Amino acid sequence: MKLTKMLSAGLLVSLCLGISEIQAVETKLVYPGKEWAIKRPEQVGLDVKKLKELSNYTGGFGCVVRNGVMVYTWGDASKRKDVASAAKPFYSHFLFKAVENGKISSLNERVNKWEPRLNQINKDLGYKDRGIRWRDFANQISCYGLTDAPGTAYAYNDWQMALFWDTLFKKVYGVGYETVDADVLHPKLTDILQCQDNPTFMAFGVKDRPGRMAISPRDFARFGLLYLRKGKWKDKQLVSYEHATMAVTSPLPNSIPRTAGQKAQMIPGQRSIGSKRIPDNQCDHLGSYSWLWWTNGVARDGTRHWPDVPVDTYGCFGHGGVRAMVVMPGLGLIISWNDTKIQGSKMENHTLKLLKDSVILSGPQSGQIVVDSEHPQWLKRKGGGPFFMCGPGDPEDFLYRGKLKPDGTRDGDQMELIEKMKGTGANCIYLMAVRSHGGDGDKTHNPFVNNDPRKSINSKVLAQWEGWFTEMDKNGIVIYLFLYDDSARIWRTGDKVGKEEKDFIHTLVNRFEHHKNLIWCIAEEYQEAFSAKRVKNIAAEIRAADDYDHVIAVHKLSGLDFSEFADAPSIDQFAIQYNQSSADALHKGMVSAFKQAKGRYNLNMSEAAEYGTGEIARKKSWACAMGGAYVMILNMDIATTAKSDLKDCGSLVRFFESTNFNEMSPHDELRFAGTKYVLAQPGRSYIAYSPKLKREIGLKDMRRGTYEFRWFDCVTSKEVRQAEVKVKAGDQSWKKPGGIGRELAVYIRRIGN
Repeated sequence: MKLTKMLSAGLLVSLCLGISEIQAVETKLVYPGKEWAIKRPEQVGLDVKKLKELSNYTGGFGCVVRNGVMVYTWGDASKRKDVASAAKPFYSHFLFKAVENGKISSLNERVNKWEPRLNQINKDLGYKDRGIRWRDFANQISCYGLTDAPGTAYAYNDWQMALFWDTLFKKVYGVGYETVDADVLHPKLTDILQCQDNPTFMAFGVKDRPGRMAISPRDFARFGLLYLRKGKWKDKQLVSYEHATMAVTSPLPNSIPRTAGQKAQMIPGQRSIGSKRIPDNQCDHLGSYSWLWWTNGVARDGTRHWPDVPVDTYGCFGHGGVRAMVVMPGLGLIISWNDTKIQGSKMENHTLKLLKDSVILSGPQSGQIVVDSEHPQWLKRKGGGPFFMCGPGDPEDFLYRGKLKPDGTRDGDQMELIEKMKGTGANCIYLMAVRSHGGDGDKTHNPFVNNDPRKSINSKVLAQWEGWFTEMDKNGIVIYLFLYDDSARIWRTGDKVGKEEKDFIHTLVNRFEHHKNLIWCIAEEYQEAFSAKRVKNIAAEIRAADDYDHVIAVHKLSGLDFSEFADAPSIDQFAIQYNQSSADALHKGMVSAFKQAKGRYNLNMSEAAEYGTGEIARKKSWACAMGGAYVMILNMDIATTAKSDLKDCGSLVRFFESTNFNEMSPHDELRFAGTKYVLAQPGRSYIAYSPKLKREIGLKDMRRGTYEFRWFDCVTSKEVRQAEVKVKAGDQSWKKPGGIGRELAVYIRRIGN
């Protein structure tokens, strides 16, 4: 048995740290109180030597937080000091709050409603500033003080920021420089975050660049934690999940140019919040500027902002990197610094790479789908109970539905499909990252810039996928993500994984690994494009990149033999294609595959032709489940699927997850009377199933004792519980209770002698 499957994450941690510190390493929803909880770096899986190398490189002062706990500081992390442009995400935060509280009608509201002087300037340019919207200010595309029309060009412009700040706080919130801290910043944000060092919007006083924030690194990290937690602080949603997510995942497209910098009229007496240059045009957005945050996007030349850092990284920076606060959500990391030697994206990248490289232990997140280390033939929730999967095995083109837009994203029905699944309990979608280059899709069915693999992955496409995946993850729907469709092959490197493919794999993994409801699948019908050795090498790259140890599967052409991967250290699941038309044939096939697996991997009956719908499909799904396999249904495309079929999947999931099926194996030899299939842990617990019970349901070789029965109607989902049923030894049968139909299952668990 594979070492990675023999040892749980907790046991591996205990070998490194000692049992008493296991819980400190696992991801918990921890928040600071009046003071930060403090742990040593090694207690949360960080290498202190790497952190010391980081602080020596940066100089200045700062701190590192992991999973809501303070783990490392250098210099005086309590020192409150101006953070320059790193303060700007606070402005967008209060803009979102103004919209949510109804002070502003929407982000598309025109600012001249609040600042009528915008109506009077630039007559020769058609009074262009009348068109400035709040979203333009909050993405530095208002073109205020420039000849460009609002929304058409990017300018990092401190005159614009001053007008944004003054209009938002003085006009919308109705406060002055002297009162903004007491009336807005503290009661609506920093007091709730329990900041320790009295942050202020008046870093230099009310007469010197008001709106500049002074904040300590340890308080700034609290703001980062708020956005890491999607706007939620303890039991309060301080800013909506949607706004908190959008803020850090929606960089400007590269189609928006940097302004040419031709100056235009500003409001008389206009102040600046920093720069005194006219016109002000400090830098380009690099495909990485999102609502005043900097993200790890891709610039027009195809280069990534921070190439050695996880793609979901985001942060705020002042004075070219001297002052900053950065979040790595997939790793649960926050770093904040000030007065450093950092200048420019290259030094930022190196600093953040040192932070990423300090991670020596991460492991699965609480609630994540993982291999059950005690029963690798099944999956479970990290820190929770068993996991069962049943749902759509289509649409394969989910990621590419809809019209292709110029930026590479799609105008499709993906959110509608997810919405249709919500509440049904059906809990998976079969997704393909690459369907071009030999797959079933067209040449645009891949995530690269201009759909050209010679270029980098399109960050806008990944951001759109992230939106769909987030919605799926929130609703317990498994992101069953194939790297490659059948026959799809981009890189012809034999059994090896070349540099380009490695970069592709690591980018996808780093972008989406933070989701808990995620299973990687290497390829559909892998033999059409790859050797078994190539598949193993791809799996090894996924495993190396994935800090959370998600389940990795591979799909084969028709058949039940998985011997080439039975002992592969990085492959956990056999995604089966088995085109049998009857429930009995599917059941027998799964039982055979389960026996061949010998507990070394789990099974997913992911593709069976002519599966049918309604009663036929429901009975097949139960037959597969009772044979020891998860179920994904070919041609269940959601769009044309009856809601009742989705609910049938959900009923199967709910029933199985309410049992200890993960401790059971197929035992049809124990069936008796009207029982068709049996899963069992003989002598302790059983699931007996009948698709059409005639008289009684029964089991052979029962152990004498007291049992609990839970009867389940597979059609209506009605349950009847019977406590303390006395059972004699030997072959026994029982009548179904009233209200339970003939298509049924019963969970029988021994509770006493």
